[in-house]
Amino acid sequence: MAPLDEVLAALAHPVLVLDAQGELVFINDHARHLLGLPQDSAHSLDLTLGKLYRQNGSPVVAGDLDTPAPLPVRAHPDSALEEEYELRCRRLSDGSRCLELLPVAHHAGVPLDALTGLMERGQMLSLIGMKRQSGRGALILIDIDRLKIINDYLGYHTGDRVIHALGHAFRAHISPEVMLARWSGHEFMALVPEAIIERTNEIANQFNQIAHALPLAQHLNLPGGRLSLSVGYTRFSAEHGESTTRDPLTEVNAAVYEAKRAGRNRSINAQHLSRPSIYITGGTLETALKEERILAAVQPIVDLRTRQVVADESLARMITPEGRIIAAGEFIEAASALQLAHRIDHRIIKQTINYCVTSHFSVPRAHFVNISGDFLRHPELIDDIIITAMNACGCTHPDQPDDRKTKPLVIEMTERELVYDIAEAFTSLKPLVDFGLRLALDDFGSGYSSYRYLLDLPFHFLKIEGELVRHITTNPKARKIVQHIQQMATDMELTTVAEFIGDEDTAQCLADMGVDWGQGFYLGKPELIHNPFAPEPTKRQLWQGITR
Repeated sequence: MAPLDEVLAALAHPVLVLDAQGELVFINDHARHLLGLPQDSAHSLDLTLGKLYRQNGSPVVAGDLDTPAPLPVRAHPDSALEEEYELRCRRLSDGSRCLELLPVAHHAGVPLDALTGLMERGQMLSLIGMKRQSGRGALILIDIDRLKIINDYLGYHTGDRVIHALGHAFRAHISPEVMLARWSGHEFMALVPEAIIERTNEIANQFNQIAHALPLAQHLNLPGGRLSLSVGYTRFSAEHGESTTRDPLTEVNAAVYEAKRAGRNRSINAQHLSRPSIYITGGTLETALKEERILAAVQPIVDLRTRQVVADESLARMITPEGRIIAAGEFIEAASALQLAHRIDHRIIKQTINYCVTSHFSVPRAHFVNISGDFLRHPELIDDIIITAMNACGCTHPDQPDDRKTKPLVIEMTERELVYDIAEAFTSLKPLVDFGLRLALDDFGSGYSSYRYLLDLPFHFLKIEGELVRHITTNPKARKIVQHIQQMATDMELTTVAEFIGDEDTAQCLADMGVDWGQGFYLGKPELIHNPFAPEPTKRQLWQGITR
């Protein structure tokens, strides 16, 4: 097949090609199917055009192709489809002509997506905006599961055929009262009118039923055996100002994300979500990053034998415009999903370096700071951290002699950040290690690959998983696991740090086992290094502070 034919064959709408002499030289499968022509047989141009009729019922002839304007046509009654099309003709560089059959709108003036015959995104956005201002309705967002795998495994032409087939199947089987649109490369949007809003849940489930029964999907060797969709839906109303306080587009996005997280192949009601939308959290986080409201809070780490502070860990905090302090646990999932984690890491590390330089401790401290796998994929940020440390501390370049080779900053990471490619992770970390920063493996005991990381990466510290630490005074199995970890760390000359210490019994038990250091609310809570967003104290608060 010629390169041009390969391109045209991949198109998901009917296409025919005439050579410079007007002979039919190519017809794709979609055109054969639409016109009811047998596969793998030659056809003359006259026979092919004989399958098409103008709106007035007269047959299309070769002379019609010389008209520059699109020609409204219908397929022959014995063809597969009887809807209205536009016959468009465009000349190619070699003098041949490409004939395309594109479905026309059911309503005049509505632009259509060429691949699916559905409304385009812009028109749907306008309709949603008008409906939100004037009445009630529901939105349904439909996302094709694993379309990227279909594209990569079976080819983009197959992915286009799937999108094309879904679009036409939705039009054929979804209530005509529901307005449908191609929303993005892998998504569809449905607008449910107020008259059938009570059927929203039923309609949302119907999309997956259609996908499961799609004939094309059953004939393809799809990963997983069948086609499935992740669907999110929500209602909206213009009453009581609701349309201005809730964004249904954000809500259905969040519901689709939850459907993906829960295993795909399902529909989720956005109003029944158990957690805030990552997109709302991500937007809040993006604003906080721009306004420099991501700050480091330092938690002390103590020697469990002497109870002296020997180190600390910098933890990310987000400060709201009202001054509320939000812990990382409330936004780190959104940061990871939206690839914002590297920016948070960068901010916290630079603040920690400044804290290390400007603070004066009677006993030297190590300063632990977490990094994500996302940060490791940004070598320019790693270089910036090294330059910042050199400028702040007066350190020499990594390849120059330096008696103070080991630096106080400790890079801490969990095994989930390393699970994909240990060799690649080490390559990314090597400039930091060569500069003299030490490594700590966090949450040791929470996964299955930690021993491999100890074998392949130059760790100095082992942080024992907090859930194990919580239970060592009440659960003999947890205590034995921690004892095993401590013995192994001793043999490997690693410093152990126990996390989540909540009481004296736990701290003493760990000390008796030989665990080196510990951290937790019992030993010290995180405190912001500096909070320029803290509200100014009132006169009453100042007076109380003076008189205490």
